[in-house]
Amino acid sequence: MQKLLVSGSLAGLLLLTGASTWAHSVSAQSQSEQQSKATKTISGKVTSIGNDGHSFDLEVEQGGQKQTMQFVVAKDAKVQGRVIEGTPVTVEYAMEGGQNLALTITGQG
Repeated sequence: MQKLLVSGSLAGLLLLTGASTWAHSVSAQSQSEQQSKATKTISGKVTSIGNDGHSFDLEVEQGGQKQTMQFVVAKDAKVQGRVIEGTPVTVEYAMEGGQNLALTITGQG
């Protein structure tokens, strides 16, 4: 919903300045850039949420051992379901700038 509100206000501002064509090409470019990122999916339990919800730690089990992965939430990330500490989630993410960038976070609980 936040993405929708931001997009709507940006579109209104750009229409006022007569740049609606530019807005469409920028939007298409960001969508194609996101689709071109190599993404991975992992499931685990949220152990902490930090930076006003812009980052979180996820406890995952790999090879029979528990590990903690840190994620930064993408500005246009999609969050489905209620996600709080202790929630099992599935995260679709990409590596960007040496960080795990969460693109989609789906709560399982």
